[in-house]
Amino acid sequence: MENIKRLFQSKIEAKLNKGKVIVLYGPRQVGKTTLAKEILKKQGSVKGYFNCEEAFVRETLLSMDSGRMFNYFSGNEIIVLDEAQSVSGIGKAIKILLDAHPELNIIATGSSSFELANVVKEPLTGRKYEFFLPPVSFEEIKQNFGNAAAIESIENSLIYGSYPEIVTATNNEEKLEKLRLLATSYLYKDVLNYNRIKNPDLLMRILKALALQVGSEVSPNEISLSIQIDRKTVLSYLSLLEQAFVIFRLPPFVKNRRDEIKKMNKYYFHDNGIMNALTNNFLPLENRKDTGTLWENYLVSERRKFNEHHGLKPNSYFWRTHSGNEIDLIEESNGELVPFEFKYNSKKFARGANSFVESYKSKDILVVNKNNAFEWLTG
Repeated sequence: MENIKRLFQSKIEAKLNKGKVIVLYGPRQVGKTTLAKEILKKQGSVKGYFNCEEAFVRETLLSMDSGRMFNYFSGNEIIVLDEAQSVSGIGKAIKILLDAHPELNIIATGSSSFELANVVKEPLTGRKYEFFLPPVSFEEIKQNFGNAAAIESIENSLIYGSYPEIVTATNNEEKLEKLRLLATSYLYKDVLNYNRIKNPDLLMRILKALALQVGSEVSPNEISLSIQIDRKTVLSYLSLLEQAFVIFRLPPFVKNRRDEIKKMNKYYFHDNGIMNALTNNFLPLENRKDTGTLWENYLVSERRKFNEHHGLKPNSYFWRTHSGNEIDLIEESNGELVPFEFKYNSKKFARGANSFVESYKSKDILVVNKNNAFEWLTG
């Protein structure tokens, strides 16, 4: 089957020949290598691919010798340094190479935030374009397979997620097999390799606790008590899981009302399939009690993809009061507040949510359900 064409391909190609490094982040197995190779192929530079996990490539970069690096990588208009986070000091190596040869186009891919290895942030300040490649978005499914397939994909994405090999699998049995292979320690390799992580079992217990709390405020104190570890360790794991693009955080919207939840964040998974794998629940929607949770995680993560693809940078929050009034997602941009509620079957938002509109003069609340999701997911 042909590769799924990603929306970021044209945006990345437009940044070539600008004298800056292109940094392509994203979870493992999300298609970074495939996308980079597609760009190489289109530009006629198929020999420009280098895997930084291979010993000689890594040793060449670790030399910090611009001449040695150029001799090894030369002859390619575009150089792809795949899994770049595996090279300690990769940011400095790229800077040295680019300083000596500014004509080079360098694409560095990473399956974890480079802060995890503390290697590129300072050396390449002001000299890089950053792109975050998530699992396949609804828009990309629509672009590759058409409207009908995109609509049909929603239920599958709620259960099995939307990693590329899941999207292109031909049946649910194949999806399940691939997902179970994916949702192992391999997905969390970057976290497990980090020097403060000593206990893979503990990591999985924290992840399972998070999967069972999606849509609710997460208390690190409660997690620490439930699995009997200290709060600092929980916070450390949460931070590393964010940097490895397994989960992301949604903070509370807090302004001037005394009754607002102020301290606890919500955490969502970048992919529903990974969340379901952690709880080992792949039942169809009609047999589940957590459809609302699946719907919320899917739409919050899809909204992040939509904003990334379209260059939008709103501040995103949830809102809840101690009396139970809540709004699932609020986007703040240019002083304007836009609230969303996610209800799979219903057109109604939570009672009391209108008090947010009244308090903050926001736009009216839009309820996104299965009947209007297509329009909302495509803007």
